[in-house]
Amino acid sequence: MTTNSSPVIEVQHLTVSYNARPALLDVSVSIEADQLVGVIGPNGAGKSTFIKALLGFVKPDLGIIRINGDHAQKAKGQVAYVPQRGAVDWDFPITVREVALMGRYQQIPWHSSPGKEDWEHALQALEMVRMEAFADRQIGQLSGGQQQRVFMARALAQGSDILLLDEPFAGVDAATERAILDVLDRAKKSGKTLVVVHHDLSTAAEYFDKLLLIKQRLYAYGEPGVVLKEDLLSQVYEGRLRIFRDVVKKEGAK
Repeated sequence: MTTNSSPVIEVQHLTVSYNARPALLDVSVSIEADQLVGVIGPNGAGKSTFIKALLGFVKPDLGIIRINGDHAQKAKGQVAYVPQRGAVDWDFPITVREVALMGRYQQIPWHSSPGKEDWEHALQALEMVRMEAFADRQIGQLSGGQQQRVFMARALAQGSDILLLDEPFAGVDAATERAILDVLDRAKKSGKTLVVVHHDLSTAAEYFDKLLLIKQRLYAYGEPGVVLKEDLLSQVYEGRLRIFRDVVKKEGAK
């Protein structure tokens, strides 16, 4: 568990572009420990790019990213990642237990096989996401929500204090969404800091301690009541804001 009072994630003037097209512009934010943070914004706003930059998957044009005080490129072992479901080959012949074990690979020397402790960590992670009963099932035989929870177990098995998740609620039903939210909440209570790309404004205030609103640049970061303001959302979502009027009014009434 992180006990340092300084930010666990610190981003300064982050700028990222693809083929000279800007994805993020001069983004600066500090994320504190033991928080469940939602990253919101319209499609193409740079949400996934922000996560990939924290992971060191994309090289910034400008800016500095520090994870627990270390440069992002040197801190990969301190961060666990749950990708979008569409980025995974679900036909690959691997079991649920083996996927969870993948979270331990960074702790296993290249010349060694997984030990008893590694398998125990994998099983504990599956228990945390309530998927231990499916340990011997091939991942392609699971529902979409179950698959998402297995990859959350892989991230938890890594033992990192920081978890980054790219749209974990996409394409799942309401019951599964609640099950995933329960896992996130229990992970936070165990001392994890979680940064989650999220597309649904109607649930953002309920699900997250803080929200990070971006559309290439950072528009706001703070508690939902501070971020879910009509003037801010109008700038970011433009003409698509009407379906979120009730959300804005609800937050304003608190």
